Amino acid sequence: MDIKISLSNLKSIFRESMERDEPTMAFEIINGKGKFLFMMFFDDKDEETKDWLFLFLKNTRRMLKLKMYGNHLKGQFDIYLKPFMVKWFAEELEIINPNSLNPFNIENFFSHLNQSIPQQLPLVSKIDTIRSSWTEIKDQLPNDIMDEKDKIYLMHPRVLPKNMKPQEKTLRKLYLYTDCNSNDIAELIGHLKRMNTTVCWTADENYKGKTINIIKSEL
Repeated sequence: MDIKISLSNLKSIFRESMERDEPTMAFEIINGKGKFLFMMFFDDKDEETKDWLFLFLKNTRRMLKLKMYGNHLKGQFDIYLKPFMVKWFAEELEIINPNSLNPFNIENFFSHLNQSIPQQLPLVSKIDTIRSSWTEIKDQLPNDIMDEKDKIYLMHPRVLPKNMKPQEKTLRKLYLYTDCNSNDIAELIGHLKRMNTTVCWTADENYKGKTINIIKSEL
C-alpha cells in the first residue's frame, strides 16, 4: 500500500522561485547518516519534469522520481511512496536491521525532512548544488531538463522577439558548461532575462567557448 507524504514546507521556496522567474530548485538535506538531494524543474517548457520531485539518495546513489500532487502555490506537495522506496530510505540511513521495538517510521522521518526544507533558496545555491553533484546525477535525470544536450560550447547571446523569452532548458547549461563562479552565472542569467536574451551553443568541440565576461560585454 502506498504511503501519502506531505512536503508542505516546499511552498516558500517554490513561490520564491516562481516570483523570481527561476523555475529550478535544488538543495540538500542531511539527516542522520543519509544525504538527500532534492531537485525540481518546473518551467512551462519542462513538460516531462514540471510536476515531479527528483530525490537523489547520495550514499546509495539511487534516484527517485516522485509525482507531486496538489496546488503547489497553496503549499500542497503530496507524494506517494511505494514499499520498495521505504526500504531504500532505510538503507540510505544505514538502518539495515531495525529494532522491532523501535521500527523505522517513514512518516516521522519525512516529517523531519519537511521541517528541514530551507525557506529561502538563492539561485547561487541552486547552481552550486547541481554543479557539485552533477557527475553523480546526470545519467539519472531526464534529458528534458536541458535542450540540445550535445551543444555544450558557449557561442554568443541572441536577442529574442517580444513574443518569446529565454528557455530555462538553455540557461541551465550555464550552470555546468562555464568555468565562472556561481555568482557571475546568476548575475548573467538575471541580465539575460531582463533583456529578453538567450545564449547560443554549439556541439563543435573545436570551437573555443566564450567566457561569461565576454558574453556580458556583448549584451
